Amino acid sequence: HTTYPSGSKWVGSKGGKTVMLERGSDDTANAETIKPFGKAFHLGQAPFYVLSSWSHFLINAVSRCFACVYRSLTLISVIQLTALAIGTEHLKSHECTLAHIASMMVPLFICVQNVMTVIALAIAVGLKYAIIGTRKAGHYNWDESSYCQRWQVYLSATVIIRKAYFGNGILDHLNGSAYIVWFFRAHGCHIGKDVCLYPTGADPIMTEPELVQIGHHAAIDNASLIAHINSRGQFSLNAVVVGPGATLRSNSRLLSGAAMMPYSTLLEHTLVLGGDVVDEGDTMQGWPAEPVGIYSPFWRVNEMPVYSGRNAHVLNALFTRLRRVSIQSV
Repeated sequence: HTTYPSGSKWVGSKGGKTVMLERGSDDTANAETIKPFGKAFHLGQAPFYVLSSWSHFLINAVSRCFACVYRSLTLISVIQLTALAIGTEHLKSHECTLAHIASMMVPLFICVQNVMTVIALAIAVGLKYAIIGTRKAGHYNWDESSYCQRWQVYLSATVIIRKAYFGNGILDHLNGSAYIVWFFRAHGCHIGKDVCLYPTGADPIMTEPELVQIGHHAAIDNASLIAHINSRGQFSLNAVVVGPGATLRSNSRLLSGAAMMPYSTLLEHTLVLGGDVVDEGDTMQGWPAEPVGIYSPFWRVNEMPVYSGRNAHVLNALFTRLRRVSIQSV
């Protein structure tokens, strides 16, 4: 039998046993049970106006109704445009066949559907900046900041792109393409060139793009790049860094505040904890991660450009500092 001390934190498995992150203390074990969310939502102890559960319900209901109406507009528009192109009188005549109508409707449907999809993605980008703004690293507890509330409102408002076609979101149809890279760049994500992003899906898809930095030629499969962490109600945002040429394979996770140096790899079912840095060229596996590959000095590149374009000098300076830490630790 295993006994877990009060207030301690455990994660993953090594040798069939969980790994302790924090030993815990009497202060932690005896801390008050009400968390920042409870103080803000139930007790009203917040420096901003807290929306009630009914307000969230109405926002969610209105957003879903709008999404249903918006998706119906595609077919309605195509029918109207087809009637306009063929002509009302010709539609009523015997000369107008089903094949003739289909030859007009199918191309129109493809064009209108693509236009409506682009508009929906643009609406999501606009709502992000209108509701959330630009995210920055820091602490955002429910009883101190309105960020968490605004994030929930944003998630409800952008259902138009997340539950679009037969339960699948629009982004699910863009996985692995340049279009999904453009979408996250529009959200403020720093993504290098020739990046393969979510070719087989995402688990989950990144939620704080501004704090995610991905270098050139990186490949991210069905992995998790989440820049937030909520530990015992303490909510914070931290940068997540993926170096150039780095690879995250299926079901791997890079937690808030973690970084991967150039050409490093996370194998399947691998967890890198917040604050950890994966060295250049290293291959990691495990929950939490451990090195499994033999390190090759070939990957030590002291002057490798990580990013280009906007804020390139800032991001390249960040990787220069990480390299120094990585080299000193070997």
